Amino acid sequence: MNSTILRGFTLSGLLTIYLFNIICIVFSFKSHLFDYPGFSILGIISVLLFISIIILCTFYNNLFFFFIPFITLAFPNVINDFFPSFMMGPLSENKVASFSFFTHIDLYLLFGIFLFRHEKPNELSGKGIFYLLLFVLTISCYFILTVLLTTSFDLLSLFATGTYQIRYIFLFLLYLTQIKLSNDRTRLIIYGLSFSVIFLFIESILFTYVEGKHTLASGTLAVNVYANIIAALLLFFTFIDSKTYQFNLMYFQPIRIITLGIGFTILILNGTRIAMLSLIVAGGVFYLLTTFNYKNVIQMISRLVGYGLLFVFLILIALQFDRFKSIIIVLTDLINLDLKFNEDTASLFARLYLYKVSGNMILDHWLVGIGPGRWNFLKYDFGFQQTGSILTNVLLDPHSDYLSYLSQYGLFGFIMMGFILIFPAVQFLKNPSNTLSFFGIIPFTLLFSGLTNSNTLKHQVFALSGLIIFVVTQKWLRQSSFESEKNRS
Repeated sequence: MNSTILRGFTLSGLLTIYLFNIICIVFSFKSHLFDYPGFSILGIISVLLFISIIILCTFYNNLFFFFIPFITLAFPNVINDFFPSFMMGPLSENKVASFSFFTHIDLYLLFGIFLFRHEKPNELSGKGIFYLLLFVLTISCYFILTVLLTTSFDLLSLFATGTYQIRYIFLFLLYLTQIKLSNDRTRLIIYGLSFSVIFLFIESILFTYVEGKHTLASGTLAVNVYANIIAALLLFFTFIDSKTYQFNLMYFQPIRIITLGIGFTILILNGTRIAMLSLIVAGGVFYLLTTFNYKNVIQMISRLVGYGLLFVFLILIALQFDRFKSIIIVLTDLINLDLKFNEDTASLFARLYLYKVSGNMILDHWLVGIGPGRWNFLKYDFGFQQTGSILTNVLLDPHSDYLSYLSQYGLFGFIMMGFILIFPAVQFLKNPSNTLSFFGIIPFTLLFSGLTNSNTLKHQVFALSGLIIFVVTQKWLRQSSFESEKNRS
């Protein structure tokens, strides 16, 4: 078994999904839920920026790796207004929104396949290629089953918009069979992550000011998910070993410090409690995993004291704000089994109600779920009702990554969730000092915030998770670029 087989099945599955989406666009034209948001000044600016990046990468190919985190995570989502879209909920909903059948991330990832088409195909080790092929075949079966079991064209169109998760992961699997990461390319990805944090900070300041919001929010990633992914990236830049990646410290260290400062500022101004909690818990686990692995006692003590003081300092700053103090109050009430409805617990009660809706979906559709892209539209069929000012008839999601996968994919959700979040997190825990596995600290942190937020339901965060899969699975290549460079040196 070789990579050609994996590439063939993945490409066939991907082309089938794209063809399916095109057919759904044609048949959805007459639907009252079909939407084409159209032109806007911000949309035109984003298109020009996207084209500029494509041109730049055409002449300087490796810049593609610098921009891939930016395109997947931080690029203004308004660019997708130029694609045919479909409403994600009934038109009776307040501020009902639509989602496009294709996205700018599709275009950029397809461009990458074209850009590096002349590179020598990669050879994967036997066990790795077996797991990946099994995953592709299983998810392809899921796709076929969902199409066959769908009873209306509107539901088919909703499913088509939700296939971005399958499309993105199939595209990154094609990358694995074609593109090999060198140290230079990996460093560019890391610089791109830093640039994305800085860009999102500027974008969120402008968005918050224009919209007159009281807390820092992003027009691209909203509120909670914005803070959760920033918390994950904050840990990445906190614990990254500059020497392992052979960075030029004169350039990287100032960039790293700026990224850390901006990241923590975002968390404070945003005020999402689970983001701060995930930062502390995931950071604490990494701290315990690595601190006692040093043979040099002086290094061990300096790391123990240094990171210990850093986390104590960050916690003390956070506790100066009432929003984060309420974490202690809520946890105390939970422990004492004395949880009462108030300003601090309102969001928790709302989540519990949404969890019940997801539970109803799982019980009724345990095999293949209700299908990606349909949760908000179908929530009324599974017990959702407007509840005062806590829950209104607006665009909502399951508010849990775990329930999101299980309600939308059924039993197949365990496979999707395991591949996207748990697999890279486990690779990180097994070998946190490895240059490839270390990227798993990002999905590892999202496992905690995913308890109360559907992080990877945001297509940008899912795309970034796909990028991390591409990085982590590089170790399954017969000889990774890291090994080659080490042998040459």
